[in-house]
Amino acid sequence: MKTIYIALVACSILLASCNNGGNLSSADGSFSRGGSTAKFSTSGNYLYVIDQVTLFTYDVGNENEIVFKHRLELNTNLLETIFPFGDYLFLGSTTGVLILDISDPGLPKFISEYQHVLSCDPVVTDGDYAYVTLRSGNFCGQTDDELQILDLSDINSPKLILQYALTSPKGLTINNNILYVCDEGIRIFDVSNKSNIQELSFIPNIPANDVIYYNNQLLVTADNGFYQFDVTDITNVKQIGQFTF
Repeated sequence: MKTIYIALVACSILLASCNNGGNLSSADGSFSRGGSTAKFSTSGNYLYVIDQVTLFTYDVGNENEIVFKHRLELNTNLLETIFPFGDYLFLGSTTGVLILDISDPGLPKFISEYQHVLSCDPVVTDGDYAYVTLRSGNFCGQTDDELQILDLSDINSPKLILQYALTSPKGLTINNNILYVCDEGIRIFDVSNKSNIQELSFIPNIPANDVIYYNNQLLVTADNGFYQFDVTDITNVKQIGQFTF
């Protein structure tokens, strides 16, 4: 039922994402396999770390030496999450989503910001749209629980196109217009129609914090451990592993 080696490796990735985590991006930096709640991430040979309102950039191309490259102070509230995609970094703060250009990876540049009410907000993207969860009942001050979808067709001016009520959302991940959201379990949505998303299925009874999609599997960290699901058929999700902390 459980594959200990896979569970331990994936769990180490996601555990980091849950609080002070890290994203594991593809070699060319085109997408991220890390969690949506990470505070550091790699893209190519560069490591990006957020702290309060600052983004730190390091060159990690030489395995024997980490080289500090750049410090960027951002005009925002508390930075919480970081998600790389292609030539961009998406930073979630308590007041919005910031988009940075990393086409010159050693010198990130601020492009734009989408602002929302004070809240904690993990963010992921598929390149054309950004998906953000806002959650109440925490120090961030948000009173509503919802998913927001942003249109990125103009990267300099992201536009809100959908608000969808949820229960208590946390981390999320996207793959081929299927969105997985930690919301007192895992909710699975078809987001092909951005203005009218459809919930396809729900995995209950898991206090999920963050989720990674990888190779038809969901890797999930929760308050009580790590879970692994086969989502080859999203209408018939199967649990294939569990590792209790």
